[in-house]
Amino acid sequence: MKTLRHLAYSLFFLIVIAGSALSADKVKNWRVSRIHFEGNEEISDYRLKKVMLTRTTSLFSRKKFYQAVFVEDLNSVIRYYQNQGYLEAGIVDTVVTRNSDTHKIDLEITLDEGNRTMVEGIGIFGNVVFPDSVLQMHIILNKDDPYRQKRVADATVAMLIEYANAGFLNADIQPDVRVNSETHLALVDFHITEGTQFHIAQINHLGNDRTRPNVVDRELSFEPGDIVKRSALLKSQRQLYLTGLFQSVFIRPVPPSTGDSTEKDIAIELKENDAIELTASVGYGTFEKARAKLGIYFNNLYGTGRKFGITPRISFVYRGVEASYSEPWTFGTRWRTDINAWVDYAEEPGYHILRQGGRISVGRSLGRYTSLTITFRNELSKLSHVEVSPLPENLDGFVRSLKVSPVFDSRDNMFNTRRGIYLEWSNELAGSFLGGDDTFLRSIWRGKWFYSLRSNTVFGTALEVGWMDHLGGSDEIPLNERFYTGGPNSLRAIGYQLAGPLDEDGTPLGGQFKLVWNAVEIRQSIYKMIGAAAFLDVGNVWWQIRDFQLREMRLAPGFGLRINTPIGIVRGDVGFNVDARSGEDKVQFFFNVGQTF
Repeated sequence: MKTLRHLAYSLFFLIVIAGSALSADKVKNWRVSRIHFEGNEEISDYRLKKVMLTRTTSLFSRKKFYQAVFVEDLNSVIRYYQNQGYLEAGIVDTVVTRNSDTHKIDLEITLDEGNRTMVEGIGIFGNVVFPDSVLQMHIILNKDDPYRQKRVADATVAMLIEYANAGFLNADIQPDVRVNSETHLALVDFHITEGTQFHIAQINHLGNDRTRPNVVDRELSFEPGDIVKRSALLKSQRQLYLTGLFQSVFIRPVPPSTGDSTEKDIAIELKENDAIELTASVGYGTFEKARAKLGIYFNNLYGTGRKFGITPRISFVYRGVEASYSEPWTFGTRWRTDINAWVDYAEEPGYHILRQGGRISVGRSLGRYTSLTITFRNELSKLSHVEVSPLPENLDGFVRSLKVSPVFDSRDNMFNTRRGIYLEWSNELAGSFLGGDDTFLRSIWRGKWFYSLRSNTVFGTALEVGWMDHLGGSDEIPLNERFYTGGPNSLRAIGYQLAGPLDEDGTPLGGQFKLVWNAVEIRQSIYKMIGAAAFLDVGNVWWQIRDFQLREMRLAPGFGLRINTPIGIVRGDVGFNVDARSGEDKVQFFFNVGQTF
């Protein structure tokens, strides 16, 4: 009776509130200044407010009051209580107080939480293929726990997935919950009908007009005769999409052409991307100034999945063109080969450089988040307009190097990350048995970590440590191979490449040891595509690792504005040089495209 009484109260107040919806148009510009709950002893106001879409107005978020949304919020509060085991919870009263002078609304909601229902026991019936011990791993609910409806639903789905991964696609699981309203105890039983285990009869391709069938088949984790596993279908669907050859990929079991009731055909429905892609982009950066890039890409050469592209790029300090070729399956294996060749001319602080060279990279995925890449580089370079003192012994460079780079990357989005970790350790040997004029060893460790504090706030930190030294007959490391720091993507309170060793005229010399820590960056969404950031960068470059001193770490706090455009993040940053050297500006302004890290 008590449960019926609470439901009747709740229904009455919902009807009363809904009845005022006719006047909602008149209060659309009302804003919520306060939301308060009464009678909630077990669940805090904070948790209940998180359930609601109606929010209070703040400095950066002016929320309007919508009657229909508030009505649904009350339903959401009741559902939340029920999902926490308070099956008798109900709304006793709601008070909406309007202030005509400020056009603001105060909301007060009175609750009766009722008694909490606990789990008395859990049972599984009808299972033959899997023992209870396997299925119980999917039930995040135990005896004497609060009864949570969502966990029962989640357990049902998880067990169905377990069966689907074993080929039992038509398995059925019905939860049966019996609640004793006097003792407030619940018995939860799962009744299972396992059904038939299906095998794959044949695989049908649909929509691959240009792409060869073997290019599709090599990405599949199943073949005819295998058990139909849901996990294998989803993995194959993901792998096909990641090739970049298709706009959409759907893989699903369908009735078999054989008519066998224990078999399924697998339909692979594909929508191909354009075979030829033309791109053009323009941008602006504090150092490069105006820049433009064109690109033509052949994304599926002769239906093989191979790719070829040419990309010219120009700015006030750079002119160059690069050609690229990709083979996703090298010699029929999952090793990917990328070949790049380039000619470019760049104006760096202290020197200009003309480069021509090529690079061959071979890599593969080792797991969901891990990969390994091996890169061979062959590059000729010529320095001109050299302003550093003393002058390098040799202005012409010839580098042949081999680099090995293991990577762990769990970021949710590589361009605008909200959560995840990125770790990379690259080790490069130049010269020695590889030939070339320059011999050195370089090792760089990079780490990034992102955490979503709230739906519109992200915390990020990044660390880069690099060490290098010349070997063999080389007496020095070429200017263009050294470490530099300072600028929009490292220490944002110091000019481009101007941290670290300088000559007498203030021209950067570079160094052999680098430590840059983007210690803190808080990214805050303000309104739609507009956001802001506050940051602290720390680091420097030293001539050699033995010259490192903690007191020489440069501090670069600051803040910036972010605009999330369809072409990427556009950002403007202001950095404050708290320990400015003689001749350095105390404030730096940087404008660029893309996040700092």
